[in-house]
Amino acid sequence: MYEGKLVRLRAFDNGDLMKCLAYSNDYDVMRGASGAILFPSTVDDAAREMGKNTSYSSGEYQFAVETLQEGLFIGKCGFTRVNWKNRLAELAILIGEKEYRGKGYGEDAIRLLCRFGFEEMNLRKIKAFVFDFNEAALRCYEKCGFRREAVLKKEMYREGAYHDVIILSLFRDAEE
Repeated sequence: MYEGKLVRLRAFDNGDLMKCLAYSNDYDVMRGASGAILFPSTVDDAAREMGKNTSYSSGEYQFAVETLQEGLFIGKCGFTRVNWKNRLAELAILIGEKEYRGKGYGEDAIRLLCRFGFEEMNLRKIKAFVFDFNEAALRCYEKCGFRREAVLKKEMYREGAYHDVIILSLFRDAEE
């Protein structure tokens, strides 16, 4: 539906279900994407999660990320929380296909999603929460113009240690 240089953001379809399940059950994929306890998901869990991602949702706006060239479903991105009063939202992205990481696909998806947020949703600020050990994500967000705004010290527990969560933000108007 929304096309960039490398990816298209589109609605999820039933053919995405098993890949969504595989991503949610891949520890390496989820360790940097979720602050929750990493516990195996079932097909029903994945179907419920995918079912929330419709044009009728009121608080989340999620897209499937698909390559432009091959039409391959490689991940998902969207706004996990929208605050309409203050015109801000939290962005989340997951590129589940490892061979597509570090090659600009995530960056292209973030830029498209931000354009959607600013131009279609009339947001004024988009935030992202990134674990301090996820250096690739930090670099990607910063390449897209996000700036570090705050650090939540020792906020998330993973692999036997507490980690900082870095809050990054992007404003619609650069002067903010």
